[in-house]
Amino acid sequence: MAKKILIIDDDPDVVSYLKDVFDAEGFTTFTAVNGVEGLEKAQVHRPDLITLDMDMPARGGTLFYVKLRQEPSLADIPVIVISGVGPRPPAIAKNVPVLSKPVDPKKTLKLVSEMIGD
Repeated sequence: MAKKILIIDDDPDVVSYLKDVFDAEGFTTFTAVNGVEGLEKAQVHRPDLITLDMDMPARGGTLFYVKLRQEPSLADIPVIVISGVGPRPPAIAKNVPVLSKPVDPKKTLKLVSEMIGD
């Protein structure tokens, strides 16, 4: 069964790009435009990995991450921060990789493979 990736980003171009990259590698993808929708989709789909933008309306990445880690059934899902904004927010664990936009697809896929296999 294909591994599932949840892409959380409010930029439709970024979402489309990441979806194309992951779909081409055989992953099943789901998308959300903010942290509120992201948490709902994570609960429904139980993804194997989440890519997370930091700067979004209606609950940004930091609040989403905190809520995700408080939910016992979701707390162990690996997260990759993919964002165009500054340094790592203090609430994001040190072991969470942070990639800057624009993302390098090969580097991103290598990281995903290391985190969840393929």
